[in-house]
Amino acid sequence: MRSPDPAPRRTRHRRAAAATLALTLLLGVPALAACSGAGAGSSESSGSGSSGSGSAADAGSVAAPAEGPAGPADPATGTGAAAGTGTADAAAPDRAVVSTATIAVRVRDLPAAVADVEARTTAAGGLVSASRSGGTDGAQSAHLTLRVPSPAFEDLLDGVAGLGQQTDRTTASTDVTAEVADVGSRVTSARAVLDTFRQRLPQATTVPDVLAIEGEIARRQADLEALEARQRVLADQVSLATVDVDLTRGAPLAATAAAQPGFRGGLAAGWHALGEAGRVLALVAGAVLPFLVPVALVAVPAWLLVRRRRTRQATPAAE
Repeated sequence: MRSPDPAPRRTRHRRAAAATLALTLLLGVPALAACSGAGAGSSESSGSGSSGSGSAADAGSVAAPAEGPAGPADPATGTGAAAGTGTADAAAPDRAVVSTATIAVRVRDLPAAVADVEARTTAAGGLVSASRSGGTDGAQSAHLTLRVPSPAFEDLLDGVAGLGQQTDRTTASTDVTAEVADVGSRVTSARAVLDTFRQRLPQATTVPDVLAIEGEIARRQADLEALEARQRVLADQVSLATVDVDLTRGAPLAATAAAQPGFRGGLAAGWHALGEAGRVLALVAGAVLPFLVPVALVAVPAWLLVRRRRTRQATPAAE
């Protein structure tokens, strides 16, 4: 039996392979195009998303600083808008200084000296905030607390020192410029925050919101009042200096030999010693005099009695 010719079978196999290859090419090209299009679309969408994110980030970065100046600073921290620092540095305020002094003067006429100090204080535009006087005849003194305008501070001290002999004088100055500026900025910020909460109160629609805003308003109001009280105290201390005056009645102390050397210094010291000795003797006499009367009432009759007895004893012996 004759075997079949393999040529037609090979031809059929070749045609099937060619058809399969053509079908694969026809199906593969659109798929590749679709894949490439999807890849490009995803690349474009991601690129646009990135640019959108960048735009949003840029917008956020621009909008964020605009929120700083609009929002008022918290008075508890005292932070304010940064835009105002340049202006504050450019226009530096005058120095705020708190001045205090203590002066002690020895005067001959204490009531007249007290009246003179009060008159000088009133003439300078100040006031006597406290006054105290007392003591015995030999050691009378007076203490006055004065509040005088700072420009007249030194002149008043010199005037008080001229009333007699100055024995002590102490002055002190404290710079509170930074504290005054800080308290002022805190007051401004506290007022702005309080106004903001008051504007938000009509917008509250629920009871919890109303209660929360009212509680915050009460707290901010208390903080503002405390800051304003501190601001008034600082303003009073800066505008009016405090002077404590101690006046003591007595003659001026004699100058020492070192201060007045030579004959005049010795003469002044001698006169002072003589006066002090006379004053001491007068003091002793005044202290002893009340005791002399009862002593005399007892001593004089006793002395007379003893003398009479001696006389009687002496008369028989003479006979």
